[in-house]
Amino acid sequence: MTAHRMHSIRGPARLWRTGVVALAVLMFLAACAGADGSASPSAQEAAASAGVDAARPDASNAPSIAAPLRMLPGAGAVAFDPSQPRVAWAAGEEIRMLDLAQDAESRHPVGAWVTDVGFAPDGALWVIAGDAQLWRDGAVACRADVELDRLLGIDAQGAVAAGYTHADGTGMLRRQIWLDASCNVSSEQTDPVPAGVSDAEADPGAPLRRPSLRAPRMSVPADGAAAPTDWPKGARPIAVSADGRWWVIEDAAGRALWTRQSRP
Repeated sequence: MTAHRMHSIRGPARLWRTGVVALAVLMFLAACAGADGSASPSAQEAAASAGVDAARPDASNAPSIAAPLRMLPGAGAVAFDPSQPRVAWAAGEEIRMLDLAQDAESRHPVGAWVTDVGFAPDGALWVIAGDAQLWRDGAVACRADVELDRLLGIDAQGAVAAGYTHADGTGMLRRQIWLDASCNVSSEQTDPVPAGVSDAEADPGAPLRRPSLRAPRMSVPADGAAAPTDWPKGARPIAVSADGRWWVIEDAAGRALWTRQSRP
C-alpha cells in the first residue's frame, strides 16, 4: 500500500516538472527564431564563427573520394611540381605541362626522346632526353652533355642521374652523375647494377650522398595517406602531389589525372 501511494504522489510531480522543462525549451527556441521561424542572425553568426554550416550537418570528418579529370595522352614519366599546382609528363619528344589551377596545358618540344622528368623544389624542371636539361619558364636554362637515361634524386643543389650500358663479362653497368644547379658535373661513378636488377627502371642507384635528395616522383603522399580506392579496378598510382590532392593513375585505358574531393 505504501509503495502504491508513493507512486500515486510522484506521478503528478513528475508531469509538472516535465511541463516546466518543455516550456523553458519552447521559450528558448522562440528567442532564437526570427518572425519567419528561421534562425536569428545572432545564431547564424555564432554557427559561422564556429565553422559550422547551419543549413547542413558538419562534414569536417566526411571521407574523401577520387574523381577523374582527364586522360594524359602519350604519358611517359610524370612528376608533380612541389612549388605550385602543376604536373609535367613526357610525351615522345616533347614535355607537356598542365597548370592544375587554371586547367591550362602547354607543350614544349625537346628535340629528342624524353625518358624522365622531375621538378626541383623551386619549380625548375629537370629533363632527361639523351642528356640532362634544366628548364625554367618554358625554356632550357642549362644542359649537361652527358648521355643519361633516368633521374634518381633532386634537391635545391642539383640532381643525380644515371646512364646504363652493358659490358661483356660484367653485364649492365650504371654510370651515376651528380649535377649541380647549373648542370655542371660535380662527380660521377660507374658500378655494376645490383644482382637481381634486370632493367634501369628497377635500379635503386648508388647512395645519393645528400640526405636532401628526393626521388623525382612519389606514389604515396608526403603525409603517408593511403591511395584512394574509388578508381578503376586494377589501376595503380604512378605519381601523386605532395598534399595528396592530385593523382596520376594507370590502368588498361592508359594514364589519367584524378583529384581527391570531399564526399558530399
